[in-house]
Amino acid sequence: MRIVFLAVLLSAPLQASALPALQRVASAQIVEAARAQLMLRLGGDAAAAQVSLVGTPEDAMVLPGKLALTVRPPTGRWPRARVSVPVDVSVDGQVVRSATVWFALSLHHDVLSYVADTPPGTAASSLKFAPHDEDVAAVQGDLVTDPSQLNGMRLRHSVAAGSAVSREDFEPIPDVDRRERVEVDAAFGSIHMQTKGTAIGRGNTGDTVSVLVDGGEAPVDARITNKGVVEVVE
Repeated sequence: MRIVFLAVLLSAPLQASALPALQRVASAQIVEAARAQLMLRLGGDAAAAQVSLVGTPEDAMVLPGKLALTVRPPTGRWPRARVSVPVDVSVDGQVVRSATVWFALSLHHDVLSYVADTPPGTAASSLKFAPHDEDVAAVQGDLVTDPSQLNGMRLRHSVAAGSAVSREDFEPIPDVDRRERVEVDAAFGSIHMQTKGTAIGRGNTGDTVSVLVDGGEAPVDARITNKGVVEVVE
């Protein structure tokens, strides 16, 4: 029994020495690869951007072989204040480790901003805009770059002077709006008449809304046929 135990002890160092030596992928190497991808994504904005590392990934220990780092571009809203850059570590063509490197990003541009505090429901065509320096990475929403993008739109909520103009601030102006005065077409057999009424609901061409016709006691259903025009549905 002692002979067997001694043989095991003697063989242990030989087995350990037979294991392949691991190679180290330094954290700094992973970070620099991710940073290079981020600079590539920034393109012409790279010189003006402020980029700082948020946390440091650990060194990666991998088996020996041909080492390669594959960096995937950032996805999602762009630009944004926190950016994740995934990095895959491959040995002999096989991904063996993955790491995500996080950066804080600040990027200033002149953007359109509101000149005055404005209530909801205001048509975009009546708004005034001015350029304003803004950290676009910190802005939530899709920024408007040209007022023509807001044609036929109105504010869905109140906005403050100096705030950036975002698409999410707006909604389409419906063909018929609630409490709007409308033209009412009605046909009763061979008799056709036109009158006025007040819409109780809102909608667009083809939708059916309730309308209180002038002189009527109860609302009637009417189909929207054009902007501000409805046809009574029998």
